[in-house]
Amino acid sequence: MKYVRWYDKDPDLSSLMSFLESLNEDVRDEIAQDLIQIILSEIKTNTDGEISHLNDNKITEYKRWYDKNLSLHSAVEIIKNLNDEQRKEIISLIMESIVQILTEYNYEQSNKEE
Repeated sequence: MKYVRWYDKDPDLSSLMSFLESLNEDVRDEIAQDLIQIILSEIKTNTDGEISHLNDNKITEYKRWYDKNLSLHSAVEIIKNLNDEQRKEIISLIMESIVQILTEYNYEQSNKEE
């Protein structure tokens, strides 16, 4: 039996996670931090509860690719605890953010090369 990761059950979320995994670490970290801000500011969630949940789920082993980045691990754990409707809202918001971050990153990189 093939193991199905929780985020693979949603095709949009699965695509987002695959895309994040393909990015370089600096861009991934910036997106992860932005994702946490988006979740905590845009989604009606129990912020204290989410922070407490993160403290309860400290990384003890770095088995998953996103566990190696504390910000990304935290963002993924928060997403994991959202309901389906909230997840869909977050995916559309983070996609907008990713486009902006990648545009800025590519602009900065092209200016460094000049």
